[in-house]
This record gives sequence, C-alpha cells and structure tokens, in this order.
Amino acid sequence: MGLALRHLLDHRHVAAIAMGLILVALVGWVTFELALNGAIRNAEEQAQRRLTLFDRTLEAIIERFHYLPVAISQSREARAALDNPEDPEAVEAANGFLSKLNETAGAGEIFLMDEHGSVVAASNWWTLTSLVGTDYSFRPYFADALDRGKAQYYAFGISTSVPGYFLSQRVDGPDEPIGVAVTKIHLGELEAIWWRSGELIGIADVNDVVILSTRPDWRYRPLQTMTPARAGEISSQQRYGENGVDNKGILADRWQSRGAEFAYIAGADPEASGYFVLEELRLPKLGWRLLSFIPLAPLQGAAMVAAAAAGLACAALLLVIVLFEQRRRLVSQRLSDHMRLEQRVAERTEDLHAMNAQLRAEIAERVRAEKAEREAQAGLAQAARLASLGQALAGVAHEVSQPVAALTTHLASARLLEQRRSGGELVPVLAAMDKVVERLANLTGHLKTFARKDGRGVMQADIGTAMANALDLVDHRLRQVGVDVEYRRPRPPLAVAANPVHLEQVLINLIANAADAMEDLPMRVLSIGVVSEGGQARIAITDTGIGIAPEDMANLFDPFFTTKPAGKGLGLGLAISYGLVRDSGGTINVHSVPGQGSTFTIVLPVAHDVATPAMSPLPLEGRAGEGVLKVQRAHIAGGIADRPEPPPSFPPLKGEGGERTAPSHRAKR
Repeated sequence: MGLALRHLLDHRHVAAIAMGLILVALVGWVTFELALNGAIRNAEEQAQRRLTLFDRTLEAIIERFHYLPVAISQSREARAALDNPEDPEAVEAANGFLSKLNETAGAGEIFLMDEHGSVVAASNWWTLTSLVGTDYSFRPYFADALDRGKAQYYAFGISTSVPGYFLSQRVDGPDEPIGVAVTKIHLGELEAIWWRSGELIGIADVNDVVILSTRPDWRYRPLQTMTPARAGEISSQQRYGENGVDNKGILADRWQSRGAEFAYIAGADPEASGYFVLEELRLPKLGWRLLSFIPLAPLQGAAMVAAAAAGLACAALLLVIVLFEQRRRLVSQRLSDHMRLEQRVAERTEDLHAMNAQLRAEIAERVRAEKAEREAQAGLAQAARLASLGQALAGVAHEVSQPVAALTTHLASARLLEQRRSGGELVPVLAAMDKVVERLANLTGHLKTFARKDGRGVMQADIGTAMANALDLVDHRLRQVGVDVEYRRPRPPLAVAANPVHLEQVLINLIANAADAMEDLPMRVLSIGVVSEGGQARIAITDTGIGIAPEDMANLFDPFFTTKPAGKGLGLGLAISYGLVRDSGGTINVHSVPGQGSTFTIVLPVAHDVATPAMSPLPLEGRAGEGVLKVQRAHIAGGIADRPEPPPSFPPLKGEGGERTAPSHRAKR
C-alpha cells in the first residue's frame, strides 16, 4: 500500500494531475463565455422578432381607426353641428351619428371640437363622463391638427381618466377651418396581449417615460430618474394625468457589454428586479421605443450548465486517456479469455436456436390445429342452420302445394263454366290467373330442391326465356325503383346445361339485388349482356348502384352474410345462387367499384343435344280446348321473350320494325 502511494505521488503524476485540472478549468471558462454570448445573441434575436410582431400589432390597431377622423370631418352631421353649434337639433344629430359610428368601429371615444377647442358633440354624450362642453384647446393634437391638417398624440384622458392614443383631423370650411374631428383609441387590448406573453415589455415616449407596460407599477415612470426641473416641465403638459410623472426611475443602471445592452432594476419583486438584457425597437412614426427586458439569470444558468458539462466531458476524456493505457495492457490477457467465452456462447446460442426453431414449429402446428378446429365448428354450425332452413323450406313447399292444387282445380272448373256459358269476357282473366298459378307451382317445386338433392338428369334452359321470366317476376320492383333496363335477347336462342327454374331463380336474385343497390341513386340503369364463346355462355348483369366494399368481397357468397340493413335481407340469395350455378357446372363471379356499380358474371356450359328435355318454367301457349291465350312478343333493347299479353291495367308494348322495347321502369325523380 505504501509503495503504491509513493508511486502515485511521483512528481510526474502530480504534474500531470495539475495540467489536467488547468485544462478542465480552461475548457469550462471558454465554454461559459461562448455559451453565454450565444445565449445573449439568441435571446436578442428572439426578442427582436417578438418586438417586431408587437410593433405590427400596434400599427394594425392604430391603422384600424385611421379612417374615422377623415370620415367624421366629411360627414354632413358633423359639418352641420360645427356650422350651427347653437342649434340643438344639429348637435343632437351629430351626437347620434358619432354614437352609431363608434358602435360599429369600436373606438374609445369619438368627438368633435369647434375652432376654439371646445367639444361640440361626442359619442359618449349620454354618459356621466361626457366630453361635450369640455375645452381641449391646450391639447397638442388640437393645435397640430389646425396647423398641419392632422395629428397624433398619446395622453391621459382628463375627463375619462383613461389613457389613449388620439387621432385628429381638421374640418375645413369654405374659407377657414371650422373644427377638429378626434378619435381616441384605447390601447388596453395591446397591453393584454403583452401580458399573456409573460414577458417584461414597455413603451417609452419621446420624454423617456413609460406609457404602456406589462407591469402596471411602471406606467408614467421615467426609465431613469429625471431632474426635478425636467419632471415639473413634463407634468405641466397634463399628458400623464393630474398626478404627472412619478419621478422614480425604473432602471438603477444600464451599460453596454458583450455587444449588447444590459440593465439593472432594483426592487424586491423577483420577477421585475435583477439584471436584464435590454432590447429596444424604435417606432419612428410614433416617436416611441418598444423595450423588452430579458432576465439574465436564466441565460447565465444555462451557460453554467454548459460549462459544467464541458468541464466534466474534458475530465472524463482525460480519465479515459489515462485508463486506456492501463486497459491496453490487459487486452492481450483478456483476448484469449474472450475468445474462449465467445466459443462457449456460440455453442449455447446454436442450441438455443435449435430449441427456438422446434418451439416455433410446435406453436405453428398448434395454431393450425386451433384454426382447423374453429373452422370445423363454424362449418358444423353453418350446416345446422342450412339444415334447419331446408326443413323450413320443405314445410313451406308442402303447405303451399295443396292450396295451389286447389286453385288449379277451381280455375279448370271456372274455365269449363265459361265455355258452357259461351262467353268470352273472362277468358283473358282466367288465362292470366292460370299463368300465375302455374308460376306458383313451379316456384313451389323449386323450394323443394332446398330440402333434398335434385336427382333428375341433365337439363337445358333457354337463356332468353329464363331472362324474360325473371324480368317479368321483378317487373314490379323495377318499376317501383325506376330502373332503366338495357338488354338484347340473344339471336339465335342460346341454351345452357342447367335447370331452367334454377337459372331463373339466380337471375331473379341478381336483378333484385341490383335494384336494391340503385334504389337511392339518381342514375339507375341495369345492363344485361349474353355472349357465347368456347362452348360457354356468359351472362353479365351490371348495375350503377353503390358498389360493394373491398372488405366484403371475400364473404359475399357466404350464407347469412348481407350488406343490407337489418330486416331487409337474410344473406341467402347470393349463397343459394352460388350453389345453384355450381351444381350446374358453372361459375359466378363479381367485379365491383364502390360508388360506380357492380357486375355479376355467370358462366355456364352451352347445351348440346341434351337427352332430357328442358322443363319450361312458364308454358306460353294456351291449353287445348281452353281457348287460345293471346301472345305478343316483348323486347328490351331489341327483344327479350315471348310473354302473354299483360292485363288491361298495363299498356301494350310498342315498337318499330317487329322488335318492340319493354316499357321503361324509370320512376319519377
């Protein structure tokens, strides 16, 4: 221990320590000077910017009222009052004019003086502090306005005891001046803005007296104490109220240093006493100086912190240099230890990587198993709901089939009675009713397909007939919504390998959905196109509706998924349509642009010599022995289907050239 101490106190070590301390002190002092000078420069720049902003605010407040004296001097009421100051009506009219004008302008007071300096009319004529009758001939803004035409002056209000900035304008008569119009501006708004900024700010006038400040106790005090003679001369002007100037200087001392001006304010208030950086901005137009007092203590504190930080950094750097040499000696010994340690760490890391990979694989397998379990549970729930739906549909089909059979029997009896009576008036009505009953029977049979798998052989369906029947069934809905249908029936007829009732049901669902999507839009156009290529038929149904959101596209054909409001859909139409098209060996897809519309495309194989005849969903010819049902060919945009003549309540379809267009489904908009 003694040997180590003697080694430490060696002369070379003592010299090195002394040099290090000197270096640390020098770095700290240089840093303090640079940081303090930089902080002062930065504070001055910020204060100058703020003073410039305050100057523009002051100029804006004064400029806002510059027009008032000129407007008053040119007004008919003011001139009438100055020409006839003894006329009560003229004076009353001038008072009312000035009051209304001030209500709009928002100035302090507006008043009118005659050529002798006596107030003839004022905006506050009705108040206890009315200016009417007061003699202000001693005010410089009166004499200067008579001499130069206009003047500006800041003074303490004698009548109102409220200071303000006065703008005056001479009122010229035919031969000589007849008076002066004056507007008084209260600058309390400006002081409020300064006070909210939290800074020490003041305005000194030409007499070096502070007239506006964020410190109320600074008002009407000189920056530095005046001689008694000078203070008495200024007080005699009555510019600062009855008490004159409070000759207690605000600044105890001021001097130049570090390229800036400093001031010392004595007092017990910690916020308004001590050393300050004094920054000023001259206002040549007004003859004022805008002063900003920046506390010096925070700037010195920041500089001290920077100096301490620099000293500590320098000491730390020296310590690092000292320790670096000692560390260098230990590097070779620790290097071998470090290499062995790294080897063991690498081996352990490799084992950990292997264990992590195994754990990730197990976690992924567990996630896949849980996902499969959830999907299986959802599928079972979905199957249960569809099974319940199939049972319900079977019950509905069973219950409805009996009344349909009874209706068919009654229609046959009515047709026989009509034939025996040899009358022909009811034949069209009975034919229309028979069509409706047969349509209901077909739909009832279609409902039964949801309860059990259809076991019939391959069928074929004519697209034109199926489309015509589908449009006929949704005709009322299309008319109700006001939809224009664009469709041309394929020529020659095009048949596909599909159940005609199933195809018709799919088309009804898609057309009805398109009508719902266009219900609240101004343009409602339904376009239907049919093409055949490559042994496949494509049916495209396009609407100009609201479209489908991208996030809904993935679930669009799922059972019980719907984008319609509650109570307007079960979410089964597209799911059923998807299943029917898939069972027919076809596909159905959708393309949608939100806000522009959607296009559903059905692709089905074209029928070629199908052995099993097509089941007609709607017989179009009359039955033998029951009379002939009159048929007219209706077309939409060139022709769509053979359909029975509509009842008398609907006008017959008209067209040209043998191709007639269906009536427009556009409603009144």
